[in-house]
Amino acid sequence: MHQQQQQKQRNEDPYKVLGVSKSSSQSDIKKAYYKLAKQYHPDTNKDKDAREKFVQIQEAYEILSDEQKRSQYDQYGHGFDGAGMGGSGGPGGGFYGGSASGGFPGGFDPNDIFSQFFGGGFSGGFASGAGGGADPFRTMSGEDIQVPLTIDFMDAVKGAKKYVTINPVTTCHTCHGSGIKSGKMKTQCGVCHGSGVQTVQMGGFNMQTACQACSGAGSSIPHDAKCGTCDSVGKVRERKQVEVTIPAGVDNNSRIRVPGAGDAPIKGQGPNGDLFVSLNIQPSKVFRRQDADIFYDAKIPFHKALLGGRIRVPTIDGEVDLKIPSGSQPDDNIALRGRGIQRLRGSSRGDQIVQLKIELPRNLRGKQREIIEKYASLVDKQYEKPSSTKDDNK
Repeated sequence: MHQQQQQKQRNEDPYKVLGVSKSSSQSDIKKAYYKLAKQYHPDTNKDKDAREKFVQIQEAYEILSDEQKRSQYDQYGHGFDGAGMGGSGGPGGGFYGGSASGGFPGGFDPNDIFSQFFGGGFSGGFASGAGGGADPFRTMSGEDIQVPLTIDFMDAVKGAKKYVTINPVTTCHTCHGSGIKSGKMKTQCGVCHGSGVQTVQMGGFNMQTACQACSGAGSSIPHDAKCGTCDSVGKVRERKQVEVTIPAGVDNNSRIRVPGAGDAPIKGQGPNGDLFVSLNIQPSKVFRRQDADIFYDAKIPFHKALLGGRIRVPTIDGEVDLKIPSGSQPDDNIALRGRGIQRLRGSSRGDQIVQLKIELPRNLRGKQREIIEKYASLVDKQYEKPSSTKDDNK
């Protein structure tokens, strides 16, 4: 009866067991597995059915965490070759008691679970095979680096190439990442005898984890063989300059990503992180900016506003002629189409908006004053002068 119940459990839909859909990503499947495994782990859940439920959860994860097995299950169900919920290793599919190589269903690392559940897990991570081979879930990438960069207004408008100085983690050039002095060798770990794994008991089950003495490597570096440059870590921080290409049209607080220019991972051979450069753009003394448009204040004498004419105005491409219509008013705007900033998305440019600032003379002398007074008398009775007549009878 118990065997029939176990067989029924193994024939449960793994998607249903983990509470995920067939379109779920590996990340969603892993999260669901962690949540359920924590809930039903025999060390924390004393319910009599918790152990069997935990095994069922593990077996479901064994299928769905392996893309090949998952694809076969989606096509053939539980009848596909070698992919029964229990696998060939009996209940648990090799999780309990482990396999000869220390491998685990779906290539996952039990240390991930125990570190999340119980705060720390097993020291040194988990070895997925003899000799401490890397677990695909444990492949680490380097950290990203973020640095600020101040650039001129015109560098942001036109684009530029700049250099930033960083101190990324890189492979030690002395030992080429091995951590060992030239001519020296590692020695076999005396605790695991080179296997990289240890068998431990937890909740009445035998589990294999990375050897705590050698962190799953199966060997160690003698003190006199350690690289003096990196202290056997294999990585150092190195000062270097990185070229940053700034595209035309970037705005303040934009970030430029330089792929792979960040830190190398402290352990393993994973990819480097990225470099992110945050831009601080100095304001222009001539122009104001709003998105892709540029604004410029043009001062013109009042007579040119009245009569019209031409002036020279600066643009980001150099000076151009601008026609002033007669009768222009203070703060009128004249648009120079396509004279603005290159848009980051697309090939078009913004406009330059010229705002007219009409200047009035502070002092009028001689003929200038006479002409203005004459004009004023024509348009405003207040400035009319009384005609002078002589009284010839007196």
